[in-house]
Amino acid sequence: MDLKERAQALAEELEVDFDKIHIVIGVTQDVLEGAFNGHKKSFDTVEKFFTDRQTASEKYSEEQMKIIRSFEHFIPEAGSAGKAAEKIGVNSSIISTLRKGKYQGNDDKIFSKLASYFEIKEAKNELPDIFVPVDYAPTTISQMIYQRLRNVHILGGCAVITGDAGIGKTKTIQKYYKDNRNKTIVITASVLNHNVTDILYMLAEELGISDTNKQRIKTALFSKLHDGMMIIVDEAQELTYQAVNALRSIPDYFEAKGETIGLAFVGNPCFYNKFNGKYTSDRVQVSSRFVTEPTYTADQIQFSDTKMLYPQLAQQNMLKEIMFLHCIATTPDLGQRKALYIFKNAYNFGAYDLDSLIKEAKEAKVHFNNLNEILNRIKEIA
Repeated sequence: MDLKERAQALAEELEVDFDKIHIVIGVTQDVLEGAFNGHKKSFDTVEKFFTDRQTASEKYSEEQMKIIRSFEHFIPEAGSAGKAAEKIGVNSSIISTLRKGKYQGNDDKIFSKLASYFEIKEAKNELPDIFVPVDYAPTTISQMIYQRLRNVHILGGCAVITGDAGIGKTKTIQKYYKDNRNKTIVITASVLNHNVTDILYMLAEELGISDTNKQRIKTALFSKLHDGMMIIVDEAQELTYQAVNALRSIPDYFEAKGETIGLAFVGNPCFYNKFNGKYTSDRVQVSSRFVTEPTYTADQIQFSDTKMLYPQLAQQNMLKEIMFLHCIATTPDLGQRKALYIFKNAYNFGAYDLDSLIKEAKEAKVHFNNLNEILNRIKEIA
């Protein structure tokens, strides 16, 4: 079989869409296409993946290879092998050498951990009728966020998109990435991944750069990025100033070449605090690139938006229940995420009428100053 046929066979073996098999292999779509077309460097990289996988299949038992296949099936869902390993709680380097059949440590321990994880996932899939949230709903706010991402993607430069927690920012990012997979990179900042080095490695991983030398990573980074791409940073409020400054230099670099790369910082409203007040004068390189734009707030959520997220209720015309969840969604510091959490708990316990939702809300410590007034109003309208 030629390389493309082997890749197709692998996709069938793992039950993975062929357009996602490059994620399993650990290369970009462009590299994979280059390999199919005979580009030597790309060909050698992909060929090595299959050679290493053959080495693993000769070393491990069929049961162990089944576990590796489960991991590889999981990779596209997680976004990369590194992210899949992180979710499972296994070191990504260990997983990498294990998949190549070259791990020198206690592989039984690693296989046992992987097997336990996938056993739990399989058990979850076998549970009767559990609540599965809508992947993406074109709500009022999500459509506005999507359009702003689209604008900066087309025009290049930097954009800051902020909004209350739980209003759908991350879901919209996921939708945008799904629609523009080959041109978009998404990284998520956190308390553990927020400085310049962290960002450098996260970008490298998304671009299929496996080097560990920082200087070589930076060189490879700018060779892999190209005109027309988009970088989205979720949970951007977690970034250090230095990380934000490093990121904003990327679209600047391409703008100087007459090319465009879009960069969107998406996060909570406190993101702006890094660039206001006493910091403005010495941080003008960053603050001058950001125009303070409106922050999306929970009270902008429309009733029709909430209704989209609960087809189980909408199909049965359960207006009181939708109204109650809408009250939670439009309450500051709660948002749609909290409403979904309450509905999920009620649904999974088998009852999601108004009384059950109220019970779950109370157990979740969701308080309204005027709960009785809200309930009376809901009953009157419904």
